[in-house]
Amino acid sequence: MPALRLAFTHTPVGGKTRKELDAYIAGEDPVTKRPFMDEIAAYLTSPLNEEEKKTGVVKREKKRLIGPDTADNIQRYFDQRFWTDQLPIIMPTEERVTAMLKATKHRPDEIVGEMRVTGEREAWQYTVETVAINAVMAGARPELFPAILALAASRTNAHSSSTSSMAAMAVFNGKIVNELDLNSSTGALGLYNNSGALIGRAWSLLSMNATGGSVPGHTYEGVQGNPMANVPAVFAENVAGLPAGWKPLSVQKGFQPDDNVLSTFDGCQSQNTMMVLQDEDWEYTLKRFIGGLGSPQRGGKLLLIDPSVTPPLLRFGFDSKEKLIKWVKENVTVPKYHYWLDQEVINYKLGPGRAGREPYATWLKLPEDAPIPYLDNVEVVVVGGSGNIRWSVNECAYRRSVKVDDWR
Repeated sequence: MPALRLAFTHTPVGGKTRKELDAYIAGEDPVTKRPFMDEIAAYLTSPLNEEEKKTGVVKREKKRLIGPDTADNIQRYFDQRFWTDQLPIIMPTEERVTAMLKATKHRPDEIVGEMRVTGEREAWQYTVETVAINAVMAGARPELFPAILALAASRTNAHSSSTSSMAAMAVFNGKIVNELDLNSSTGALGLYNNSGALIGRAWSLLSMNATGGSVPGHTYEGVQGNPMANVPAVFAENVAGLPAGWKPLSVQKGFQPDDNVLSTFDGCQSQNTMMVLQDEDWEYTLKRFIGGLGSPQRGGKLLLIDPSVTPPLLRFGFDSKEKLIKWVKENVTVPKYHYWLDQEVINYKLGPGRAGREPYATWLKLPEDAPIPYLDNVEVVVVGGSGNIRWSVNECAYRRSVKVDDWR
């Protein structure tokens, strides 16, 4: 609906008094400078004009070639349009893109998937060739291309345009870990991981360009931005460090142990680390550590466990990932009184709760000190080099798993 009538209020809304919020409504639209309520009334009562009556699909013509020029000029041309991450790129010439495409049997014009800038905007489709162009720009080698295509097929946007400044990450399982030399040990989540860094950068560039660009203040609204989004963490699970009874993430998701699988996570905003838990108060510490990160409105957490931390967890009775996940979902809680005072909960859960949607409707009726178990998307991945008994909890939600071999 390209001609949809839009009215805007001032922001932010959170942290404002009732008087200040009333002034927003009684004031003017900050974009059009018209009285806000007059604008709403006019939009609801005025007949549609000819432009607004049009139906059909808007076609965006994408120019495939921009013509010859110097590398410096093309770099500047791309940077100014936010087609890059503002770092030097490899020029996506036809020869380089053709070489990249040879790493897959899929046609260049085949639709791989679609992404949205935000949930409120329409999805943009992208082809195998589009993915190849961004892979070249990232400096990726052709042997990495099937993995990059699989990431594209996950439809997980590494540059989701949220004012919350979110990021994404991906975990690999299977023989492809050794094939591509993906890091699962020391420095795995950082740039000490050449293949992972290149795959991550290609994913990042694709997420920007497949959705029509990522322009700050226009199509990217991250208020502070997120360093994790520059080159998303792409790493392997440390399967050798899994204790008996702990399944690889890919097997948990229904794949065979030898399948080459990537799993994506999004909504990543922050990471917190701690050392090993003590036998005397592990329950208290685990609840505080996991529950103390992020808003209770977000039901997703990713626990990245170093192999050195698994022995105490086994001692506490967690002889499988599933038992640990179940414990976290049931025991990491927040008192009802504080839950409904969280600004994000107010924004996204209070309305549905008042409208009768469960479990929020029931939670509204609980006593003030009743514990609310708000986590519903919890995953555990073993990764790290065991140089210290440290592990981390990440404000991330599992999104999707894809077989890499489907894109060779």
